[in-house]
Amino acid sequence: MRPFATRATLALAGALAVAPGVARAEARFVDLHGGLLFGGLTGGGNGGPTTPDFFSGTRSGFGAEIGLRLLVIDLSIRFVQMLGSNGREGTLSTLMLGPMFEIPVLGGELDTASHRRPVKLVLRPGVTAGLGFGTPAPVNPPLSADQISGKGFLANARFGAEYFVQPWFGLEAHVEGGYHYFVGGEGVLNGAAVQDHSSGGQFGLFGSAVLHLGY
Repeated sequence: MRPFATRATLALAGALAVAPGVARAEARFVDLHGGLLFGGLTGGGNGGPTTPDFFSGTRSGFGAEIGLRLLVIDLSIRFVQMLGSNGREGTLSTLMLGPMFEIPVLGGELDTASHRRPVKLVLRPGVTAGLGFGTPAPVNPPLSADQISGKGFLANARFGAEYFVQPWFGLEAHVEGGYHYFVGGEGVLNGAAVQDHSSGGQFGLFGSAVLHLGY
């Protein structure tokens, strides 16, 4: 048993030594990405009757996100249009920054000619923080202060998986959740002026179709 255990230990050590090299070989050093997304948000906070929390309740929505990732640091801008029983409702715009890792789990191996096959599936865990701006109704462009009912700090842990139909196009699903601290804007929410603050948690589940440009 000892020789077998020794061989297994050496094999495991070798795999761990090779894995970072494979990840480095397949990760994009620069990735300009953008896509359309759909999903839902829910959450809540400690706001009172005159300071309702922006994330209270559960709402579905659709929108778009663009971003730039350098090595593992990702900067992204997202706009989500919420939907309700009467059609379009509020919106949420975010600007987020943080580390986003890309772990290949399918594809990326060498073929018989020592050419690396394209990566087909990656896992993408990360943590982001930034700013959010919420409106109680559809935005009348351009977004102005009198349309905003809540604005403030957001922090999210995020975990996603993306399947690459082509090296430049993928289908992604991800979950995210974290903390927010929003202060009232100059807009009106549920018929009342929002002038105070609310903090709490939020959770989102999204699917997206994403275009990638990078190397």
